[in-house]
Amino acid sequence: MVASETDRKTAQQEGASASKRFGRNFVWVIIVCSLFMGGQMLRYHFTQVQLDEILAETNELYSSVLGPDIGGSPFGRLQFEHGKLTATNSIGLDPLSILAALSLPAVESLRLEGLSVDGKRGRVRGFFGPNVSRFDAYIEDLSDDDSFFFSLEKREDVFGGIVFSLIVEPK
Repeated sequence: MVASETDRKTAQQEGASASKRFGRNFVWVIIVCSLFMGGQMLRYHFTQVQLDEILAETNELYSSVLGPDIGGSPFGRLQFEHGKLTATNSIGLDPLSILAALSLPAVESLRLEGLSVDGKRGRVRGFFGPNVSRFDAYIEDLSDDDSFFFSLEKREDVFGGIVFSLIVEPK
């Protein structure tokens, strides 16, 4: 009987030891999971703040173009307004298409200062600098455009870059 009582006490001690280990491990798992969840909540909060800023700036841009009432689909309204503008100017060049063609091969050195469109001909003024070695490659890239002919009207080297003027005509 003494041996069975000793075995029983040993079994109880082992059970108590296993229970304590389980409790300690469970506490550590809770701590690690809490840290992970806290990190995810902070990440979500910062992403939400950034999203709110982007939405506010986008709505401000829409309001500057469309007025205070931007409606439920401001991007659709912008497309509609653009369609109206291109329909009224269907016999001439589309300024937005010219800007799109100029921006395709654009580099950081390019700054457009003016665009005037008169019927089937347009003039673009700009500044290219400080990376002036890339200017000739930019003009060559413009000649590959499918919609417009770009011809260099004026090129003037100034301190820090090149002031240029291009003539734009439809192909």
